[in-house]
Amino acid sequence: LELQPPDRREGTQEHHGDTFGWRAVAGIGSGQQVPLRADCCHEHGLSPHPKRGYRSGHQVRMTDTAAHPLILEAVGLVKRLGAVVIADGIDLRIDEGSIVGMVGPNGVGKTTMLGLLSGDVRPDSGTIMFNGRNVTNLSTSSRVRLGMGRTFQVPRPFAGLTVFQHALLSAQQAGGLYGSAANERAAWAVDACGMMPLINVTGANLRLLDRKRMEVARAIAGSPRLVFLDEVAAGLSVFEVSELTGMILMLRDGGITFLWVEHVLSALLAAADRMVCLGGGHLIADGTPTAVLKDPLVVESYLGSAEFVGVE
Repeated sequence: LELQPPDRREGTQEHHGDTFGWRAVAGIGSGQQVPLRADCCHEHGLSPHPKRGYRSGHQVRMTDTAAHPLILEAVGLVKRLGAVVIADGIDLRIDEGSIVGMVGPNGVGKTTMLGLLSGDVRPDSGTIMFNGRNVTNLSTSSRVRLGMGRTFQVPRPFAGLTVFQHALLSAQQAGGLYGSAANERAAWAVDACGMMPLINVTGANLRLLDRKRMEVARAIAGSPRLVFLDEVAAGLSVFEVSELTGMILMLRDGGITFLWVEHVLSALLAAADRMVCLGGGHLIADGTPTAVLKDPLVVESYLGSAEFVGVE
């Protein structure tokens, strides 16, 4: 893949009293830099914040969730891997602008379900509709270009590429952007995930939390409407989980929908609007996170006790 040359125009700063526009400078090659202009913050829906400038946590692009438009619908999904039944006629609907958590025992097929929806795994039968379009037989790359993004359980960054370069590749290859538009989208994604201080750090030198942040940044740099998160909070400390959850909530408020597979239930209790539990090839529970985690079938097959996760 060929990295596009950066836009060499000088960056500018727009002052609003003591508020200033962020001017992120990211090296994408020897002696090369890309400025993030203050006006691109307006283009991507960022609003000024006192003393911190244009931050992703203060986006003004809000999804109108009152109408709850449907962004993803799976009908009658069937998938068997040998004797293991992953999906046995599963129906799943996801409203735009929501965070839906998916839980279930280890080995039940949650990651495979994400693969079915994202295109990495082909269903034996059933239909997948994305934004009103039948994508059942489309490749992963085609679904990405339509507005799907994904992270993976184990982050595998390119060791020699910087955080910015990872996001830039996504903006180009997934988002179809080039030149200054790709540079600005990549810088926005890095900033939205709180990684501006690490924008020039290579993947090999990132700690676990920052690798997970970069996974999300890479996903959103492709301009998705729906992102599949696969255990993005696994292995993090309580503080790091809280920080990551806040980031996901801000991205949701900025207009991105999430289907989030997770075992760290505190994260889903804090962020998810809705939760489903996968078991035996079926969604055995579907409702608010608290209601699902108190469901007798979920307690029996997954939790052992609802008190274990602090659900009363």
